[in-house]
Amino acid sequence: MYDGHHNRNFVLPLTEPMARYVGRETGTPAIVRLRALDVLPVVIRTWKEPDVLRAISGALPKAPECLARRNGSAVHSYVEGVPLSSLHKDDEPVGSDLITSLMRTVARMAQVRKETLPPTPVLRTGGDKDSRGFLRTLAQLTDRQVRQPNWAEFGGLFEALGVPADALNRLAERIPGMTRRPYGLLHTDLHRDNLIVAADDGSIACVDWELATYGDPLHELATHLVRMRYPASQWDEVRQAWAVAMEECRPSAVKGLSRDLRHYVAFERAQSVYPDVMRAAKSLDDRLDDRSLTAATAAVHRALTAAAEPLGLAKVPDDTEIERVLLRWRTSRHRRPTGFRPVPTLTWIPDKRVPEDPCFPHRAVRDALVAEGTAPAGRVFKGTAHLNSVVRVPHIDFPVVVRRRIASFCRREPSHLSEHAVLRAIARSDVDVTAPRVLALGRSHGGDDFAIHTYVGPRHSDRPPAIP
Repeated sequence: MYDGHHNRNFVLPLTEPMARYVGRETGTPAIVRLRALDVLPVVIRTWKEPDVLRAISGALPKAPECLARRNGSAVHSYVEGVPLSSLHKDDEPVGSDLITSLMRTVARMAQVRKETLPPTPVLRTGGDKDSRGFLRTLAQLTDRQVRQPNWAEFGGLFEALGVPADALNRLAERIPGMTRRPYGLLHTDLHRDNLIVAADDGSIACVDWELATYGDPLHELATHLVRMRYPASQWDEVRQAWAVAMEECRPSAVKGLSRDLRHYVAFERAQSVYPDVMRAAKSLDDRLDDRSLTAATAAVHRALTAAAEPLGLAKVPDDTEIERVLLRWRTSRHRRPTGFRPVPTLTWIPDKRVPEDPCFPHRAVRDALVAEGTAPAGRVFKGTAHLNSVVRVPHIDFPVVVRRRIASFCRREPSHLSEHAVLRAIARSDVDVTAPRVLALGRSHGGDDFAIHTYVGPRHSDRPPAIP
């Protein structure tokens, strides 16, 4: 058995009744694919995999066949060989002969006739050569099919990490004019686990066609370069091998390679931030030991760093800030099943400079910290120096804002007074000034300082306060 992100796969011999049903010999190995439960919607899907396999049957050597399908499960023919990942780990160079073999297989995909493929949704207006339209559509579909369905659960997390809701749409608007290239069949998920190397002749077969689509062949090259985790020194070799293979069967697909590939690579790195961050955060659901938190933090940092330039992120948070955001998000999600009360492990230490407010007692502070980690995206406002999360607390009639100093912030101007001291002085005066009132000051889980203020922004809007 081996598991992927979307399916559980079992290599089993065909029983006599099943072999007779699919027209194979009893005992022939086959792959039973079962849809994994509770899978995050983090990919764009164009077709159902069995329909793709039926379309490419005979066109691509050693491609798997769908022998049977029913209720989200399928039986595929077993492709003899070993995964490339067992021969060369991520970030290790791949042999030139294997790269050449793979690119010949990729080039054969371009020869699959559109008429043999399942119907393709009409998504673009520029015809089957509109490269810019295709890339813009990819960005828009990622926003619609990946970001939006997950935003209610993860939006506050992304905002806290500095990824705004409109990042993909802004990326789509910035895509420049591109060379027109003829569309073709694309696998779009050619990484080391999905490439099977035959033991006899070293040829490569592609498996797991769930994410196949129809579009600009440069998209295939870009996703492969990024997901294959080649060392940087091999990128030129792979590009050249792809160009040589394509020149033999579809030379017009190579037009604009040197100019346009970077736009597809940028998009691949940008869209990867969504599945990578969400999977890292979800990995903490089952365990929250130091090793797991460190691994999740590193995964989020890598994803944000890769996506920073294409998404136009102002600044990538450092490991300390990412770890604190993940810790708050995870802790807030783990509540008792029958109520709002936080888990007993969520504690905080009051700062004695601000005494307990009768209108906002110790219990209310803890409830605010619980709500902070899962505040909706529209109520999380990240500035230069502070992260602000607007939350509602049970039995408190007004919203409050949990305010934290961004770990990586370095103040350039001298600060002579603490913010809480200034706000308390304003509150004690009779001056008619619109300013928040300090409700609590302290240190929460992870040694992270915080302040809780009354919220003076718009009550029914996802906009930050418009005050000095």
